[in-house]
Amino acid sequence: MPDLLRITSSDNPRIKAVARLRDSRDRRETGAFIAEGFREVERAMAAGLRMIEWYACSEQLGFDVAQIMQRLPWRKQDDDAAGHDVSSNVLRKLAYKENPEGLIAVFEQPRWSFESLVSAEHIFWLVAVGIEKPGNLGAMARTAAAAGASALIAIDESIDPFNPNAIRASTGAVFTLPVVKVSKAELLTACSAKSIHLFAAMLTQGARPHHVMNCTGNTAIAIGAEDEGLSADWAELAVKTGGSAVIIPMLTDHVDSLNASVAAGVLLFEAKRQRGGG
Repeated sequence: MPDLLRITSSDNPRIKAVARLRDSRDRRETGAFIAEGFREVERAMAAGLRMIEWYACSEQLGFDVAQIMQRLPWRKQDDDAAGHDVSSNVLRKLAYKENPEGLIAVFEQPRWSFESLVSAEHIFWLVAVGIEKPGNLGAMARTAAAAGASALIAIDESIDPFNPNAIRASTGAVFTLPVVKVSKAELLTACSAKSIHLFAAMLTQGARPHHVMNCTGNTAIAIGAEDEGLSADWAELAVKTGGSAVIIPMLTDHVDSLNASVAAGVLLFEAKRQRGGG
């Protein structure tokens, strides 16, 4: 293992460059993101993502930074990642969390194309519409991954699955679950080309109970934002694909809807059951 570069100044140009990755514009321009803490770093490595560089604070960790290699699933390719031993003030400059764990790494973002997702043999998508909060997006990605969905499709939104809050809420699911942004028109074209049945979760007259939807074939389940839900035209669009608007029956009049990620979980796991997922 090469000697680690010691950095004690938060004005170091390298430190400033990494700190800028907390902004979506810099993540978009560089194609990189920050993983913070052992769990995130370990899961990014396990996902096969390329590590660019890493920073550790021995004062915060409580052990020599050289021991990091023994605590992470280190790969031969990671030997090319530059390692740095930083002071606690530099760690605070880099960290997003209020009480940082002591380890931060910069990774290259995975890249997925909608075309490759459409060409897959079996399609099982969660479609997120109008989900603006990174934490909500991350929670939905976590739910989708847990239910065996093959992708999360975001409609017409400036989503950033590598926002620190999205990564944290997803518990690293965004490292392996493809998250792509497309237009509504592109989604409908794909549904037509691959016979994908779209089911739109809606509080609307005529919506069918969720347990009667048929998800045994190519399936896409659309969930809207918690405050507004899906617009009325989604019910018509779903019918055109062979799907329908669906509703999760509530057992009390005092509750008329669920949290977006919870609703996604109910529908996705029902689909998983029908698709033979246990």
